[in-house]
Amino acid sequence: MNQNELYTQIVEMVPVKAGEKEDYREAVKRSLKFYKKLLGDLDDALQPVNWSDTIARVNQLCNGIIRAIEREYQGMRHSAYTSIKNQLDGYKTQRNTIQGLAYDKNVLNVSAGMVSYRMRKVDLEEQHNLKRKDLFHIPFDKKGLVQTQRYSVPGYPCLYLSHGVYGCWEEMGRPVFGTIMVSKFVSCQEFKVLDLRIPSKEAWDADIEKCAEFYPLVLASMVQVKNGKDSYKPEYLIPQLLTEWVITHNRENTPDKEILGILFTSARKNKDFDYPSDSYDNYAIPVLKPLGRKKYCSRLSEIFHLSAPTYYDLEVLKQGEIMDDGMFGQEDEGQKAEKYRTSHFGVMERYLEGAVVKAVQE
Repeated sequence: MNQNELYTQIVEMVPVKAGEKEDYREAVKRSLKFYKKLLGDLDDALQPVNWSDTIARVNQLCNGIIRAIEREYQGMRHSAYTSIKNQLDGYKTQRNTIQGLAYDKNVLNVSAGMVSYRMRKVDLEEQHNLKRKDLFHIPFDKKGLVQTQRYSVPGYPCLYLSHGVYGCWEEMGRPVFGTIMVSKFVSCQEFKVLDLRIPSKEAWDADIEKCAEFYPLVLASMVQVKNGKDSYKPEYLIPQLLTEWVITHNRENTPDKEILGILFTSARKNKDFDYPSDSYDNYAIPVLKPLGRKKYCSRLSEIFHLSAPTYYDLEVLKQGEIMDDGMFGQEDEGQKAEKYRTSHFGVMERYLEGAVVKAVQE
């Protein structure tokens, strides 16, 4: 197997779907086992110089992930977190110091001016009353409203953003378009995130070893929920532990080492819409200063400004229909981007292009 074939196969592994008789733990173990087999199938002549070290690191990480899941199943949440923390930060045994995953290699600098979106489902009455603050994170005085999500910590507000309106819509479970309101967010400062997306082909070709080492975390975080009506969803375990690690990392380190959140590929990724690969990019950004007297995180309020929430039908009435002749049936990213641009999602983003963004107000 060559590197291109290996890349194609690992991308096809996600999102992970548990079999009819599998639980989350079994699905992850099966996926990680198959992933390790794929790495071992790379032709000897095509392997990077340190490929054996990469495989050893992958084995160590996979064992840590499985250990964390088993500790959770045994009711030992703290031990589950420690297992993931050890994989990222390293740990000491009686005889050796075990090196952690070089997470700084997978920390991405996001430039100021980055545009993203946030969506909220509303009823007709709310459409007329929603303000900017209602599209920011859940205020501190309403922590009881914080729901358990894939990248979350119970009761801890988090700002969830998507690369595009489509990503918001998928993450929310495809609500009726007329029942949602959207705000545009613009970053006012550069910030760093832990990049846990499916690697692009360009990233894979540039550093196959780094991508291969981090991919077990992607696999374990992209397991689709099997029972959506259940209050407790085990498929959220690894993403939640990673979110807790980000929060703890920022408490234990100086501001220059701050990792604002996690950039991830949605586990709702599908083939129904032939849009660009970054359509499924999402940000999970936990609040940084939860003990302040204000209702919203002062740090996130500085970093992100947002537009007043709006909805599609209102913008059609205000600005008129935006009509385009889309080009369909093509496979390259350029044509997929054009298809997205002419969709309701792309049109909504163009309606928001000129929207005024401001800091959230109390």
